[in-house]
Amino acid sequence: MRIKFIIYYYLGCAWAIAKIPFGVLKVFFTHMLPLTGLTIILSFIQGLIIGPWYHATTMDEVRFLARNMVNVQTGEWLKMPGDRNPLYYPREPYHILQLHNPMTWTKDVGISRPDGWHTNNAGAHTGFWDLCRARRRYSADPSWHHWIYLSENLQPLNETWNQDPWDKSFLDLLQYRDKNEPLGRSNFNYITCPHSFLCATWRISGPALIHFTNEPVKRNLTEKRSRRRILDPVSVRVFELPLSEPVIPGTFPTHFEQMRSITASNSTYWTTGMKYSNFDQVLGQAKKVLKKYEDRYPLTYGLLAKAEHKWTRLIAAEETNLVFIPQVVSFLAGAIPSRYGVSLWEKGWDWWRERQYEKSTKGNVEQREADKAAWDPVAYQLRYILDSMTDDDKEKFGKTYRGGILLERLQKGLEKKDWDGREDVIKQIESALGA
Repeated sequence: MRIKFIIYYYLGCAWAIAKIPFGVLKVFFTHMLPLTGLTIILSFIQGLIIGPWYHATTMDEVRFLARNMVNVQTGEWLKMPGDRNPLYYPREPYHILQLHNPMTWTKDVGISRPDGWHTNNAGAHTGFWDLCRARRRYSADPSWHHWIYLSENLQPLNETWNQDPWDKSFLDLLQYRDKNEPLGRSNFNYITCPHSFLCATWRISGPALIHFTNEPVKRNLTEKRSRRRILDPVSVRVFELPLSEPVIPGTFPTHFEQMRSITASNSTYWTTGMKYSNFDQVLGQAKKVLKKYEDRYPLTYGLLAKAEHKWTRLIAAEETNLVFIPQVVSFLAGAIPSRYGVSLWEKGWDWWRERQYEKSTKGNVEQREADKAAWDPVAYQLRYILDSMTDDDKEKFGKTYRGGILLERLQKGLEKKDWDGREDVIKQIESALGA
C-alpha cells in the first residue's frame, strides 16, 4: 500500500512539473493575443487552404505517373519492328527530344546516379538528389551545361493564332543557337508541364528553364591512375520566367533576350541562382495559391491578409519570433487536420464506390475481369486512335509499308480479351527502379 502511495505521489509531481511549460505558454499566448490575433487567424485559414491543396498535388503525382507511363506503353505499340518508340524522336515544333518517360529522364539528359544508388520510390527516382555525370578522362574543358525548358502548355505552338510568347521565344532561341553557338540546340530538352509527373514532383509549373551543370571533382595521383569512371556531382538551378530580376541592369529585356542572356555559352548569369530546393519550390507554389485566393475573395480573405500585413508592419514585428512562432503553430493546426481529413474522406469515398461496384456485379468474377479488360488504359488509347480514323484514312494509311504493319498490329492486338496494360506499366516502373 505504501509503495502504491509513493508511485501516485511521484506521478503527481511529474504531472505538475510537466504542466509548467504549458502554463507559461498559456500566459505568453494570452498576453500576446492582442498583437498576434490577426496573424493567428490568417495563418489558421491559410493552413485550411494549403492542406487540401497539398494533398491534391500529391494525388496528381500518382495520376500523372500512371498517365505518362501509359503514353509510353502506347508508343511501344506504335513503333516499327526493331525501331525506337516514336515518342523518343525529336519532332515539331522544337525538333529536340521531349522528355516523356519520367523513369528514364536522367539517361535522356546524359546524367546518372552514383554507383550502387538505389530507391524503391518513383518520386526519389525522378528527383534532383545524388545526380552525377561521367566525365571524359582526358578533356581540356571538363565543364558541362544542359538546359530543360518547361512549357505551361500541353501542345506548344499548336495554335498559330494564340501562341504563348515564352514558347515562341524558346523556338527563336533554338534557331539563334543553331547559328551562333557551337553546341546549337544539342544541350536542350523540353517538357510540357500539364499532366507531367516530372513537373509535379519537381514542383515547377512553367514557363521555366532548368539548368544542369557538373562540378568537376579534384583527383589525387592515385585516382588519376585509376581506370574507374570519373563521376562529377551535378547541381541544378531553376529559373522561373519571367525573371524577377533584370538580366541587364536598367533595362527590361524581351522574352527572347531573357532566355538568350541566361543560356548563352559565355554567360555566368546561372551562377546567381540558388541551387534547387524542393521546399522552396513548394513554398513558392503555396504563395501563388494564397495570392489567387486574395484576388478571388478581396472582401474576405484578401482584406484579412492586407490587414494582417499592415498590422505587423505597424508594430514592427515582421520577421520576428513574435509573429513567426504563432504563424507556424496556427498554420500547422489548420494544415495537418485538413490535409489528412481530405485524405480519409477520399479513401472512404473510394471504399464506398468499390462496395457499390461489388454489389452491382454480385460476386461475378467473370464480369469484373471483362470490365477490367474493357477499361484497360493502353487498350483504350489504341482504340481511340483507330476510332479517330475514317475508313478512307485507314485504307490510305494501310497501303503504306509502315501503315500496313501498324494497322494489322493494332487490330489484332485489340481483339485480345486478356488485356493487362496496367501490369505492363507496373513492370516498366519496377524495371526502372531495379525491383
